[in-house]
Amino acid sequence: MISAKIEYSKKGHNDEFYTPEIAVEMILPFIPKHMTRIWECTAIKESKIVKVLRENGYTVIPTHIKDGCDFLKFEPVDYDLNVTNPPYSIKDRFLKRAFELGKPFMFLLPISTLEGVGRIRMFQNNHIQLIIPDRRFSFFPGRDFGHWFQTSWFTWGLNLGKDMNFITLNRAEVAPRNITYSYTSIMDFYNEIRRAA
Repeated sequence: MISAKIEYSKKGHNDEFYTPEIAVEMILPFIPKHMTRIWECTAIKESKIVKVLRENGYTVIPTHIKDGCDFLKFEPVDYDLNVTNPPYSIKDRFLKRAFELGKPFMFLLPISTLEGVGRIRMFQNNHIQLIIPDRRFSFFPGRDFGHWFQTSWFTWGLNLGKDMNFITLNRAEVAPRNITYSYTSIMDFYNEIRRAA
């Protein structure tokens, strides 16, 4: 894992991390029933986000900067929720823009996005909630798990029951019905850490 991180660092910045289907399947139970029109603002032609959402009955509005629809400047007329895996090198700009738009969102981001004074303030002021899988996804086609960094869904405007939602994923079968959902509040999480210390 360390060698993978070193190799990645040598190549310089790269925002080509393709979302595996399991990452999208795990969020389906968290999308409120009334949110049926979803904007995927970084959708490539083979987007698994678009594929899985459409297969589950959602109307998806796919856009991409290469098609002239820059998320930082463009917004569709009518949508209920933005679900995307934004470019990590400009995640702060995406988060700021998403909060400015004032529409619910779900962004797949490295868990390290929680770090940093500016982001912490932004999250505190806007009440961010997380959906956290129990393993790392792979962003390489053909593999569901195993990348060198952990990602989670950073959500806003969904009014989830808990601030931190820990999800157990089944490696053998990745269909949504085989995902086990457990929820932990931030206070329970901090109390566990204090007891362990």
